[in-house]
Amino acid sequence: MAWPAERFLILFFQSYIISAKLLKRNNLICSHGKSVFCRMQNWPEDFLERMRLDFKDEFPLFIDALSSPAPISIRMNPWKQGEIPNGAEKIAWSEQGYYLSERPAFIFDPLFHAGTYYVQEASSMFLEHVYKQVIGDVPPETILDLCAAPGGKSTHLLSLLPKESLLISNEIIPKRNAILRQNLVKWGVDNVFVTQNNPVDFEKLGSFFDMVVVDAPCSGEGLFRRDPEAAEHWSEEAVQTCMYRQKEILQNAMAVLKRGGVLIYSTCTFERVEDEDQIRELIDSGAAEIVPIEADFEGILKTNNGFRFYPHRVKGEGFFIAVLRKTGNDVHTKKVKKTFSLQHVPKTLEEYFLDASGFRISMMEERIYAIPKIFVDSFLYLSEILFIRQAGIFIGSVKGKDFIPSHDFALSNHIRKEGRMIELDKEQALLFLKGEPVRTGSSEKGWHLVCFREFPLGWVKVLEGRVNNYLPKEWRINKDLPFE
Repeated sequence: MAWPAERFLILFFQSYIISAKLLKRNNLICSHGKSVFCRMQNWPEDFLERMRLDFKDEFPLFIDALSSPAPISIRMNPWKQGEIPNGAEKIAWSEQGYYLSERPAFIFDPLFHAGTYYVQEASSMFLEHVYKQVIGDVPPETILDLCAAPGGKSTHLLSLLPKESLLISNEIIPKRNAILRQNLVKWGVDNVFVTQNNPVDFEKLGSFFDMVVVDAPCSGEGLFRRDPEAAEHWSEEAVQTCMYRQKEILQNAMAVLKRGGVLIYSTCTFERVEDEDQIRELIDSGAAEIVPIEADFEGILKTNNGFRFYPHRVKGEGFFIAVLRKTGNDVHTKKVKKTFSLQHVPKTLEEYFLDASGFRISMMEERIYAIPKIFVDSFLYLSEILFIRQAGIFIGSVKGKDFIPSHDFALSNHIRKEGRMIELDKEQALLFLKGEPVRTGSSEKGWHLVCFREFPLGWVKVLEGRVNNYLPKEWRINKDLPFE
């Protein structure tokens, strides 16, 4: 179905505005710094009627669960090996996922800022079970997370993928793209490029990806108990808007997927027109076939075209996920690489790396990026077609003769900590995270990594008589929030 340009843009931005509102949920902090839970008392009447028809006798149980506090869960970062919180309960379908007995004030946990874990809803972690069943012993080489902000699926994929696999993590909305980049920086890995493109832009690549993940903008019914705004903005028109946008995104996703490649589609809504109907349409068109997945977990509902998570049946939020394999033909395009060359890591920077031999350097104005050598060809090709916001590791910038190491580099798993690490206690760590001066106990001049339990939080520069805090403003905790 061809859409007029004006109608397409309206649908595009409406659906992204809806999804952006739904994603404001991970760290609700009230004025005195404690986490808060907001109970929605009045659900949209049209939504309630649809759920009554769907659930029948289970409807009271569904509403009771939707009106109760949501479970709190986190997923550990396997590349940083942080400690599992005391009393945490394992999530059955995720090796790194845990339920917490109560919601802490994550903003006051230095380990959260260091990237040792990600706050994520438990149902969404089913991606891990799906991935492990589908991939087996042959991991995908190139993966696209097409609607990636705020970064839950991307960080999860980066926990599962071998380091030889490249993830392209895309988000078109600039503010959400910035949040995505922050969460990926915390993860500390180098095998990810962040792009900021309309999904249709990727079709210029042809059938380039072995796997595409689409966590689609949706009407967000599964998030009603976490985010009252999601319910306030719900309407039947919003459902239809999201449905049409999802069709467009899925068409874009299938076009860039290789024949035999895997599409993982998910939403956080209960609407069939946004879930099973989207999958059925792809199957009926001959573009794809369903991939059978076994899931012997209590409460998860297996449907003809995917899996459903309901809050009264599982300890998690509303969620839908399906897996398809492309049966249609590849789309071929002429591959042209940019002609600029990348440099070897200069000797002056090698002292900062654990091992610089696997990287090439790309200079973008004054900013220095370290690109893994195995991804250089992909970087040159993709940069010809896509707007790449970040590639590999942003290691710092050059101003005159001075090298200023970046915050991204501080959180990277490739940073050399020996000889420049300063351990902080929790009080000093939180002062650093607020952008305040800290006591380092070091008189050695130069750049130092400040750490909490040996996990880097950022850079300070020790000068004569003072210590400068180099934590970027956008990473700082609000100074007006008192310590808990």
